[in-house]
Amino acid sequence: MADYVDIYGKRVKVFTDDPTLTSSYEGQVWYNSGSGTLKTVLLNEAFSSGANMITARRGAAGSFAGSQSSGLGFGGYTGSNTGLALTEEYNGSGWATGGALNKARYAAGGAGTQTAGLCFGGYSNPNQDTEVEEYNGTSWSEETDLPTAISSFACAVGTQTAALNAGGMPAPRTTTFEYDGSSWTATGALNTARGSGFQGAGTQTAAFAAGGDIGGSPGVSLATEEYDGSSWTSVSNCPPTIAVSAAGSGTQTDAILMKGTNSATYDGTNFTAGPSMANDFISKVGNGATTSTAMAFSGNTSGNPTSYTGTTEEFNRSINTITAAAWSSGGAAPGGLGGSALSGTKESAQQWGGDNGGGTPTWPTTSYSYNGSTWTSAGSIPSGHNSMGRGGSVSTAVLSMGHSQTSGATETWEGDGSSWSSGNALNTGRAFYGTGCGPQTAAVGVGGNTAAGAAPGKSNAHENYDGTNWTSKTVFPTTADWVGSVGTQTALMAFAGFPYNGNSWDGSSWTAAPSNSMNRPNFYGGSGGASATSAYIFGGYFPPSWANTTYTEHFDGTSWATQPNMATARGNFGGAGTSSNGLLAGSTYPNNTAVEEFTTETTAVVAKTLTTS
Repeated sequence: MADYVDIYGKRVKVFTDDPTLTSSYEGQVWYNSGSGTLKTVLLNEAFSSGANMITARRGAAGSFAGSQSSGLGFGGYTGSNTGLALTEEYNGSGWATGGALNKARYAAGGAGTQTAGLCFGGYSNPNQDTEVEEYNGTSWSEETDLPTAISSFACAVGTQTAALNAGGMPAPRTTTFEYDGSSWTATGALNTARGSGFQGAGTQTAAFAAGGDIGGSPGVSLATEEYDGSSWTSVSNCPPTIAVSAAGSGTQTDAILMKGTNSATYDGTNFTAGPSMANDFISKVGNGATTSTAMAFSGNTSGNPTSYTGTTEEFNRSINTITAAAWSSGGAAPGGLGGSALSGTKESAQQWGGDNGGGTPTWPTTSYSYNGSTWTSAGSIPSGHNSMGRGGSVSTAVLSMGHSQTSGATETWEGDGSSWSSGNALNTGRAFYGTGCGPQTAAVGVGGNTAAGAAPGKSNAHENYDGTNWTSKTVFPTTADWVGSVGTQTALMAFAGFPYNGNSWDGSSWTAAPSNSMNRPNFYGGSGGASATSAYIFGGYFPPSWANTTYTEHFDGTSWATQPNMATARGNFGGAGTSSNGLLAGSTYPNNTAVEEFTTETTAVVAKTLTTS
């Protein structure tokens, strides 16, 4: 039997503790003398959750190439035979709105990349279509039509200038077409006619496709075929678990197919069962160029074609263990007060004020500190109010400004974690509805409402606090209340609000943010973030339903993208935190004490302990 050194070319090293793990340790074995164990770093294959699409749908098309940070999804179905024209772009953590298709449709073919996409055929009100469009990263343009109207492509792979499609509806077919960026050419036919639900992967000259709907009985084929640029060759059958309505990604010799909670990899000869997915949905979209970083999104719940989902899952094959970004439950708040203020981080926060709703609301004077798990009394505020502005980065130094119970409210209070004292008044009295940012001695207040209660009186006032006095600054570009704000007095991002307006402040002037529109503008929500280039908005109301939402978005300094949704829909509540230290969402009407904490995605290399069996 060969020794380890003969096989691997290195001796087993001895460490008193595990070394700092990098990719160089993949496959190596070392002895941890501290724990008395043999350890190694192995390749992981696993799915992790991504943020939902902005619009849930089935029958979408899409593509991505080389990286999960450049996905593209377009078209789709939500109950109307016209289909959707909506396009969304994925940046590796969430979805943002892209340029709309010129022709709404669903069950179209998709290929290419986020900046060079291709959409062809599909259903459009309600017949198969020949329409072809190309995407340049911003907008779609109409190109040479398909030779015949087709939808539900059995195989759609390749790039914008070298695409391949085969099979499709309205009846299972064997036809195959190649696209060179300007025209379509018929080429070698499939050996087995396929209709919908037949997915593949690869390139125009080296593709593979498996399974699919063949009509009649039994209706499902397990046949797999490979394409060499001119003809198709039958190879081994695919597993029944991924035979219909799967998403595909990879190459002809290294691919993955994903359906329901199942996945299977293909090495050019055989299929092997892959890791399970967390969400059971079919008709999902994949169509990527790699296996090691695949993704699947949208579709419908298995057995329920009238359901629509925006669920996204990422597949990674690497030595890293990925923990997806997520909201999790925190310690329940002492009282479910709407319109309360919340400031600090998820390890050191303070909540104060608010009201208990109902026909005859009351405004308690209570305030509470949070240490990451439990709440304790932090003294009484000078008087009961709701819809205060807030500042402060830790629970022992918070700031309250204005409120909504009195027209022109100018009150300022400082809290130290156990008691409250009054500070100098605002120059412009108003309710901020839970917004404001900065530390207690360098806080910022933007926008608000100058009238008592819910009466209109939107403000564009912008003031800075130095720990003693408020100073009026250049007004916000528009009058708005519920303006979310993060950052500092010299590097500020103000967003959301009613009406929506996104702008950044550099200490001397306001400018429109690089992308000043959220994908779903909402208000009465929570806000938080680390800086002017890392802002979050979560929960709140979204027109036209005006219902509480679980929706979350993140601004990265360039654009807004979706993030994992909260578990509890809420509006008119406190929100705080930083993107590096987590976010915290407080309570809301009607007397909801649920608290949620947000953690961003993490990636780590984890050593495996070797055992004998």
